[in-house]
Amino acid sequence: MSKTNHSDTTLSENDEYHVASFVAHAMAEQLNDVKAAILNTRGAEIHATTMEGKIVFTMEACTQQAIGMKIDELKYHQGLLSLSPVYHQFLTEK
Repeated sequence: MSKTNHSDTTLSENDEYHVASFVAHAMAEQLNDVKAAILNTRGAEIHATTMEGKIVFTMEACTQQAIGMKIDELKYHQGLLSLSPVYHQFLTEK
């Protein structure tokens, strides 16, 4: 397994911080393309991958809707077989 980092943490007007984790399964021959798409998504961080195409990653954003919009863009990637949410947490700074 390998680990790759790319993170962007931004608070919203409501001072919320959201983080969600996901497990993706990519076609092995398109694994690098799917990883690149994830890493090119602002606030994404890949934590582990396997040669078989499994990817564990987190997404950070200022709202739940922002995370949803980013995941909606990723889920239609040609090399992605499945994308499953695992965990979502939000914190407020007030």
